[in-house]
Amino acid sequence: HQNLESLPLLPSRSRQRLPSQTTLCLFQLKTMQIRVPSAAKLPCLLIQCCVIVSSLHAFTVVGDADAAETTTVEHPNCRLYLAESTIPNAGLGIFTGIDLEAGDAVAEPDVIVPLPDYDWHAHSDGSSDVDFWFLWYDYSWNIQEVGMDSDMMDGSALVIGTGCMPNCNFALVNAIEGKPDYDHAGLHRSKDPGTSGFTGFYNQRMHAVRRVPTGGELFVSYGEQWFKDRTFDVGYVPFDENFMRSDKFLKKFKKKSLKYQNSNNPDFTKDLWDVVKTMGNYGSRNSNALPLTFEDMQRAQTVGSAESRLPYSVRSLEWLNEHGRCMDNIRPGNSTIKQAGRGAFATRFIPKGGFVAPGPVLHVPNRTAFNMYGVGEDGVRDTSELIGMQLILNYCFGHRQSTVILCPYTSPSAYINHDSKSPNARVVWAKDSTPNHHPYWLDEDVDFLKKMKRIGVSIDFVALRDIQPGEEVFIDYGPEWEDAWNKHVSEWSAPHNSENYFPAVTLQMDQSTPLRTETEQLSEPYPDNIVFYCHYGYEPGAAEGPWIWTDDWGHLPLSPCHILSRESFDTEAYGMVHYYTTVMLTEDELEENIMDGMEYNIPSGENHILVNVPRWAIEIRDKAYSKDEYLQNPFRHEMMMPDDIFPENWKNLQG
Repeated sequence: HQNLESLPLLPSRSRQRLPSQTTLCLFQLKTMQIRVPSAAKLPCLLIQCCVIVSSLHAFTVVGDADAAETTTVEHPNCRLYLAESTIPNAGLGIFTGIDLEAGDAVAEPDVIVPLPDYDWHAHSDGSSDVDFWFLWYDYSWNIQEVGMDSDMMDGSALVIGTGCMPNCNFALVNAIEGKPDYDHAGLHRSKDPGTSGFTGFYNQRMHAVRRVPTGGELFVSYGEQWFKDRTFDVGYVPFDENFMRSDKFLKKFKKKSLKYQNSNNPDFTKDLWDVVKTMGNYGSRNSNALPLTFEDMQRAQTVGSAESRLPYSVRSLEWLNEHGRCMDNIRPGNSTIKQAGRGAFATRFIPKGGFVAPGPVLHVPNRTAFNMYGVGEDGVRDTSELIGMQLILNYCFGHRQSTVILCPYTSPSAYINHDSKSPNARVVWAKDSTPNHHPYWLDEDVDFLKKMKRIGVSIDFVALRDIQPGEEVFIDYGPEWEDAWNKHVSEWSAPHNSENYFPAVTLQMDQSTPLRTETEQLSEPYPDNIVFYCHYGYEPGAAEGPWIWTDDWGHLPLSPCHILSRESFDTEAYGMVHYYTTVMLTEDELEENIMDGMEYNIPSGENHILVNVPRWAIEIRDKAYSKDEYLQNPFRHEMMMPDDIFPENWKNLQG
């Protein structure tokens, strides 16, 4: 071993063959005064390390951000906090206040609001009502993930609550969202004018998929495509495969570094790691998957590159109590107000002036973004025929003198109902020190809001008086909202044939009652909204069958089918069980409001038949646009923000 200063230069031909990254390594080693192996062995070692690093490709490192003074939480026994994420520049994150084990529920369940055919209503005719970035795009779910794929032609699902609040860290995914339930809290379209005013998709709950320590940030997977579509904004976020490559690199690094480290050169491994990390800073998914420090690298040799980041994702309870906002002071339940559906109830005593719930908001500069239009002669939107507004409007705040709409995306605040006579809570702007709340935004105008592509303001729900555990929480939605509701009730009439309606989920949950065949339905038909779906995979030219059902068909797409016949067997273990013969619908049998899950439609005249189909393999769904959320003449109106807090510069309307 010898000092690099006295190392003779390699022959020029050898230098020319070294990769540029290796040349950089040589330069860095020399300037850092690192003791290295002999000249003959140095290039080989550097080439192996540097070439691997040069192939590494990004992500802003996860680290504990500097503490900033924010809202103080009154309840130190909080189970869930909203606070600044441990991922730099990621905004807000959610943190558990207790140890979680795999399978544990993380938070109170979410509600899901459908956003049907948004792009069509917004700009299908080539023009647009939206001259700003529609922030809900960044917080929406694919409709297939929540079971809405047969409900609409196109659109998104807006999960209000923990479903759109966690960040994604592929190294430490520790939570997953389940599927929602569906009902309207005992309301029925035949007799209740409030049925169309709220979503029936509810009770979507997040669960832990691994142990999460107290103070740990909760992470879900957004899917790789989400980040690939936003690389310009978020950088090169490392995926699972990148952490695997990092682990392979670490094995090679350990083997090579230990070969040359000895008592005469005790810091060789650490110095060489510094070189690797310096080279990795140019940004790629692989380089950003490397452990963050030398100590992390040593730990990663045992636990892996991904797991080595765990300590950076945990905050102390003391920090969270000082800088976070509690998210579990209220829980959802059926409201004490009949037509309101569900409401929010206090989980613990909340004193007068106390914090009830956080409300970071997505700003929508112009409420016309929620307009829904009729279909023109050319098949695109007819802007002269306004047929309604998107349901999400009912979960947002506005003002009579402004086009601006503010949509809180936390749950259970989405359940808080209206009471103008004796509200026990109100909305206020969050404290100036609250993360992702920029008070100067309140002094800017609406044109400024149009330029902002990230959230920047937040509200808090606070108690107007003492609220007892189990008491329902109410705010005053404002006189404009109340007048609109009273007008809706006075003019409301039940939709045609509504007395015969019941949602498909009612049938789907009943797995014991035999399904009626086509012949039986002639005398005892199902409601018009009901469609049966069977698993089937069709490609042009495929044989028609009949095919005998096997359980491995369960992975095939769900497509519309009819029930031809039924066989029943009385078994000792399960009682009466039923098996069905079904036929898939062809392209001429598909109605406009029946969604087909297959890539190709089955040609008219073909009979693709399945036999011995078990009940669990048949799914019962609603026809598209037949659920209560899509009724004609629904109630739509934003909650009204109090005059005393609405920014003057946002008042861009007369009245």
